[in-house]
Amino acid sequence: MPEKIAIVTDSTSDIPVAQLEAEGIAMVPLSIFFGEEEFLDGVDLEPEQFYAKLAENPHFPTTAQPPPGKFLNVYQELEKNGFTHILSLHISRKLSGTSQSAQVAANMLPQLTIKVLDSKMASWGLGNLVLWARTLVRQGMAFSQLVREVEEQIPRTIIYFSLDSLDALERGGRIGKARAFIGKYLGIRPIMVLKEGSGEIEVVKTVRSSKAVIAEIVRLAKLYQEKYGVRFQATVLEGVKGQPSSDLFRILKASGIPFPKLVSGKIGGVIGTHLGPSGIGLALC
Repeated sequence: MPEKIAIVTDSTSDIPVAQLEAEGIAMVPLSIFFGEEEFLDGVDLEPEQFYAKLAENPHFPTTAQPPPGKFLNVYQELEKNGFTHILSLHISRKLSGTSQSAQVAANMLPQLTIKVLDSKMASWGLGNLVLWARTLVRQGMAFSQLVREVEEQIPRTIIYFSLDSLDALERGGRIGKARAFIGKYLGIRPIMVLKEGSGEIEVVKTVRSSKAVIAEIVRLAKLYQEKYGVRFQATVLEGVKGQPSSDLFRILKASGIPFPKLVSGKIGGVIGTHLGPSGIGLALC
């Protein structure tokens, strides 16, 4: 029987729901809580709505991974629609237990071929991988080769980013190796990275202005291009404060770095909960 391959991800990929639907990608949302109120990331709260609520709400939000049953429902629906193979690609296990929930559900359906992968990424680092995997499926790639290609690309996928404040990252406990940076420097902007398969946040450089942040991210992007080459696309990450991201996009476009595609993408609610509203960055895949 010929393979019919589905791609599944979670809402931390930050791919808009309309784009997911257009690409035929299934998504399981994480939850965002403002006090007792629960919202489904990307479904009940799009990025603009989340940041507006963040600014006005007295409760700092918290997040929760989907239970296995949510994945089970999605996998079973795909099976009903004739899919025989599923690649389920999710946020880094060092940042969330989402992929563990997916694996529990996959184990309940031995009649399906389901491969759950930890992307070691978040936000558009994950989003780029998901969209690239969907492109490979459209090209007719066999499932076994698809899994190999994505597994080989994960250590070559990277996000560079910076924040005005690390308070939200520290509060959420997702700060990883950047923890040593907290409280040590005043008036300095850290440039952080989710890099090369580590799945953990590290500080790679410190600078003193937004302009220097942009210049350093462009420099790092050039080094990445020389080391790996961007196979799919470069995505500029936008928080609620759009101007620095717009400047980064403009400077990257003029840089001469030969990206196959340069796009921008909003940072969604779950990731925004842990980064705060000031995120700027670049995801390369």
